[in-house]
Amino acid sequence: MKIIIIVSMNLWVTHNKRSIGIRIENPAIQNHFHYFDFETVASYPPRKQKQVAVVGTTPATIEMTDNITGIGTLERQVIEAALVTTRPFSSSEERSKASLSLEQWTSGSTNAATRPLDSSCWEAYMNIVRISFATTARSSTSSEHSGSSTLSEANVIEKIAYVTSKQPANEQQIQREANGAKLLLLTLLCSKIRREYSRLLRENVNLGRCVFEELITALLSIGGNNQQHPTDDTATLMRACCTAVAAVAVRSSSSQCLNEGVMKMIHNCKTSIALSLGINHGTNQLDIRPFSPTVALTLLADLPGEAQSRNDLPNTDIEALLQMPFDAANMSAADASLDTLQLSLGGFINGGGEVQDSLLCLTLKSLRKWAEACKSITISRLMETSSSNGTSGNSFLSQLVALLSSQSEQRQWSTARHAEKAIIQSANVLTACIDNTSDFCTQSRRSAVSSMLSSIQAPVEFLVAPLRNSEMHSWEDATVALSNLASTLAREEMEDISTCQLQGSFDLIQLLLELQAHPVHNVALPVLEVWLALQDIPTSDRHSSLAAPLYMQLVEVMLNRIAFPPTFISWEEELEIESSDFDEMRRMATDVLIGAYCLLRSAYLETLANVITATSSDDWEIIEAALFCLCAASREACARVKSVANAVSSGRDSPVSSDGNSTALGLTQLVGSSCSSPASSRHHLVLSGMCIFLGSYSTVWASSCPPQSVLEILAYLASAISTPAATEAAGKGMRLLLIAAGPKLARAAASPGADPSSYNFISAALTQSMEAALSTGNPTVMEHVAEGCARVCVQLKDSSQTKTILTSVAMPSVQRSRSSLDAISASSSGGDSGQASIQVEAATQTLISCLGVLKQLIRFCDASVGETHVLTDVLTVVWPCLKDISTNSNCRRNEDVLSRLFGVHSQLLNAVPTLIGPHVKDIISFVVQAYEETFCASALDYVSAAAESFDSEQIFIGWKSIHLPVSKVRVLRNFSATIDNLLLEHGETITKSCIGGISGGAPQILWPSLSECLFAVMLHIISESPSGEPNPVLQSWLRSAMTNNSLLNNSQNITSEIGTSMIQILCDLAKQGVKSKAKAKMVMTDFGKIAKGETTPEALHAYSIS
Repeated sequence: MKIIIIVSMNLWVTHNKRSIGIRIENPAIQNHFHYFDFETVASYPPRKQKQVAVVGTTPATIEMTDNITGIGTLERQVIEAALVTTRPFSSSEERSKASLSLEQWTSGSTNAATRPLDSSCWEAYMNIVRISFATTARSSTSSEHSGSSTLSEANVIEKIAYVTSKQPANEQQIQREANGAKLLLLTLLCSKIRREYSRLLRENVNLGRCVFEELITALLSIGGNNQQHPTDDTATLMRACCTAVAAVAVRSSSSQCLNEGVMKMIHNCKTSIALSLGINHGTNQLDIRPFSPTVALTLLADLPGEAQSRNDLPNTDIEALLQMPFDAANMSAADASLDTLQLSLGGFINGGGEVQDSLLCLTLKSLRKWAEACKSITISRLMETSSSNGTSGNSFLSQLVALLSSQSEQRQWSTARHAEKAIIQSANVLTACIDNTSDFCTQSRRSAVSSMLSSIQAPVEFLVAPLRNSEMHSWEDATVALSNLASTLAREEMEDISTCQLQGSFDLIQLLLELQAHPVHNVALPVLEVWLALQDIPTSDRHSSLAAPLYMQLVEVMLNRIAFPPTFISWEEELEIESSDFDEMRRMATDVLIGAYCLLRSAYLETLANVITATSSDDWEIIEAALFCLCAASREACARVKSVANAVSSGRDSPVSSDGNSTALGLTQLVGSSCSSPASSRHHLVLSGMCIFLGSYSTVWASSCPPQSVLEILAYLASAISTPAATEAAGKGMRLLLIAAGPKLARAAASPGADPSSYNFISAALTQSMEAALSTGNPTVMEHVAEGCARVCVQLKDSSQTKTILTSVAMPSVQRSRSSLDAISASSSGGDSGQASIQVEAATQTLISCLGVLKQLIRFCDASVGETHVLTDVLTVVWPCLKDISTNSNCRRNEDVLSRLFGVHSQLLNAVPTLIGPHVKDIISFVVQAYEETFCASALDYVSAAAESFDSEQIFIGWKSIHLPVSKVRVLRNFSATIDNLLLEHGETITKSCIGGISGGAPQILWPSLSECLFAVMLHIISESPSGEPNPVLQSWLRSAMTNNSLLNNSQNITSEIGTSMIQILCDLAKQGVKSKAKAKMVMTDFGKIAKGETTPEALHAYSIS
């Protein structure tokens, strides 16, 4: 080694294990420093740095570098970027930058279909592939025998990984880093092949062939016949390389044949497998480069998936690629692959060690891939034997059945994992082939199915033996695969199986019942489809054992399968099952249970009722499951009971009536015994189920139970509503019960000779129900119960009783609203402490909920009884509270409170416009002020509704042109004067608020409401003008709004010209009447976009022209 000593400069020296290089970082001295030949210096420790202190102040850096030959600058940059991307110690910023640069370089920055083909990228990838796998086989073999590879045997990527590593690393770590980079580059190359290889063949056929050759060479290097026990990294790289080769093969075609590349690859794989088995097919070995059996089978498995990934071909061409005839023998790719795989299966099925077992599993995997991709590979096809292999053997079907029977248990498997994989893959193959129904209704398919069904029985025990084995070894994936196979076989062949004429049909059904009861979700779920398929077969066409007897068994199985675990407390603490699986099973089981009810009818309900009454409360999960099963068929059962009532009223009697009577009797007996025990004594999930049950069968209680029993059921639900798990279910149940039983309660109270206290009982029951709902704090539950109570009240015929009961029902909400309002005022005056804020928030939420209750009560009580409205007394009680809420500063600042308050006023506006007439002026003033303060969208909705109409009887706009009774005209004239005065007082403010909001003062979500409100005001003003033209008042409002300082501050894009144009367009549209509302809202939307700069003023020209 030659060394030059440089004086008057500082030298930084870095060493590595093999060589020394010198790099000068200071440009001022670069011309005075030269490189000489360097030899390996083995004595230097790797990556160690030290400083050599000499006289001088100019720093330079000397570091060890490798003069790596056989690689260009571009290739090295790509490899280094891949290393940075895959190294675990790279920073996220480094990794992201390197990954992005690789992706952009591989795919290009422009559209791949229009940009020039980047040959340099392809050539660089081929160089990288060539140098990546030049010594892979040798290194892998050396590593296997010696435990590590020497650096002299390392390929270029490993060398680059070594010299660029930022941390000390041994040879195994360096090799692992290099393999990670290789895998990434192969993956990127495969993506590039999928995008561009077809085009590459068209534009540069020689380069395209070079790509194929280099990949084949690399694959032979990494997965040659000498690679019997590859390392995990080598196996992963081999699979990635196979994917790339398969991607090229499916895109290699000639003008004469679309699938030429596929067929040649299959031929190569078949010859390779034959040679490994010692079979001579007459092929000249010099014509091909044989793969190892592992590579050949991996390639076969990848071909169908890669063919289906071709986005450049329509589906018909993809199917032709795999199934069109290739040669004079009319053999397609699917035919050739089946021949190859049958040869492989026959060679490896008998075992002989781990390698043979691995190849058997790989053969089955490849067969599954082809069956999933090719609809022509059916169960009939598996019965055929190939004559082109030159060997005699069993059919695919017989061999697959053998692998899924007791014979497989006698086979000597090298590992349990291989035994499990063989079961999984064999079951998946048969499942895919059964799903391919192009051979449906053929004799060959029927023969294949018959063969499988007859094999279920002993001694073969098809499906039975592998299930037993899988359960014994806890092979969950194998059990799932077998369940899918059994379910698919039964579902697709249900017409034949349901008759039980084929031997083994009933055995399959019994096996499916066992699988249905399996605790693993993915095992039990597929079986549900079988029972749905059986339901489609008329009972007259089934074997008698597959009707009522089977479904009685099925109900028992389903009852236990959908039950909660006995130790269940909550989903947060549950470890046995997932909540999503549990919910899915119940959701999917519902249709099956409905089918069971439709077959069994009252026997279904009787069976479940017996379970509920006879089961100990300790077994709460069974009771809850039985309640779920009852609820699943509630709609059908209620329809059955209703049909009985219709038959009785028409004087008809039938077996349906008899069954309906049994149904009603059994249900009423069950509800009587269930409601007799306190709700608090039930498990909380049973109580929730009971509430759902009571609500689901509400029409039965309404038709079959006396009024007193209905009130008792209502009281039971009210007592259950305080249990958190049952709150929502009880609220829904109360609503359904009150809606269904309301007419019955009203008739009973008004009937001649009825107890005068009947109304008191109804009032007490409804009031207690409302109080119970309010105590939950659940707004949805409160509104459900409020709706139910209101619907009962409007059914009552006595107007005084109706108003009294309705007021009694409303009072708890009014009282809670008043208490909440007092709490808000008291806490607000007490300072800004944390405790005060919590109290204000709680009181505010209570107030919001109570306003929601009042809104529902008013909404469903929009009927008049006699001369007066049923809400007269309620309005007297409610109005002072509403007025106090509107004047409370804290409530006016809360948009949620305002929204609910406006909702109550809107319902009053619709229900009792005559009663709130004296208060309209105050309401409008409050609404306008509230909008100015909060920009609450509900305020605009209210103003728009008030300006346009009250409802169909109270029209403010255009009412003079409609022929109405004199009494209605008098009312309308009185109200229109009120609205006129209010608009004259607040019209300019409303106009400014609407236009200012759209120009940027309000969120875009409010634009439709603002536009509608503005246009409603304009229409009303124009309708009052004698000429039907916009009067000076309206024009002055619009000009004032368009020149308002707040509008100009919101947007610099609104000029005076735009303002003038908008005024003209809006006035023209308003003259056309209500029919122009949609276009007016479009104009205002475009105006808002102009203000935001999202569009140009030219957008208004279209409206000006029209």
